[in-house]
Amino acid sequence: MIEWFGEFFGALPEVGRALYQFGDPAGGGEGWVGGAIMLLWLGPLGILPLYLAKITYGKREWVSATMGIMGAASLLWWLHGVLPHVWIQFTESNRDLLSGTIIPASAGIDLADDVRIDIATDLYMVITEGTIGLLMVGGVVVTIWAGLRMQRSYPKTLAPAETKPESGGYK
Repeated sequence: MIEWFGEFFGALPEVGRALYQFGDPAGGGEGWVGGAIMLLWLGPLGILPLYLAKITYGKREWVSATMGIMGAASLLWWLHGVLPHVWIQFTESNRDLLSGTIIPASAGIDLADDVRIDIATDLYMVITEGTIGLLMVGGVVVTIWAGLRMQRSYPKTLAPAETKPESGGYK
């Protein structure tokens, strides 16, 4: 176990280089392109429309609604599609680098020199797939939380011309 921690910290610079190179879609050694794409996506397509929706709320409802759905859809697309896809692509393309150093390759208990009880023979896949599951569950939780938060902002009273329906069963 102590050996794994040494390998973990020794492999971090190489993993950083792999992450930088992964961000370059053209493969020209310009990893900053991936960061720029991410900033362009999150800024003008996500955060800016949500900000415009907030400042136009109550003044120009159609602009507010359009910008709100555009920003929310962009961020939800990022949350439910882009992040899990990037995780899968990065871990699959760098399996040789990550397996055994950053993410343990297997798990088990060594009873003797030649006796081992395996808990997970391919722990790398368990952890990478488990992370995808956590990303998806986290995305669903964030989506439900955001929906409930937006629901709270709606008025709780009746509109001026609206009448309260009678209750009490059949007449």
